[in-house]
Amino acid sequence: MEFFCENSAAGHADDRIWKGYVKQLRRHGDTVEADISGKGSAMHVIIGRYEYGRYLCIPDWGIGSTLAALDDCFWNREQLERQLGRADAITLSEALKAISKELEDMG
Repeated sequence: MEFFCENSAAGHADDRIWKGYVKQLRRHGDTVEADISGKGSAMHVIIGRYEYGRYLCIPDWGIGSTLAALDDCFWNREQLERQLGRADAITLSEALKAISKELEDMG
């Protein structure tokens, strides 16, 4: 699945809008795995639930974070920016939004 990302604060026009991709979306109960790419980065992510909400892990990068609702781009981006660069955090937050729509369709 394809989605678009935007960083309105970027100085250079080429850095403001880019495409991202979610590939190999797999659901195992309350856990989802996906391969996400955009703006030169590629990551395998695991999204799950725990007692207090949702979480995201990027095992290959040694990163984990709590999440708000999957479609809450603002909050998720702010959390992810603590551990990632802005472009990767934007890509991931927009990917989570696209995944939330796909999960609704999957039932």
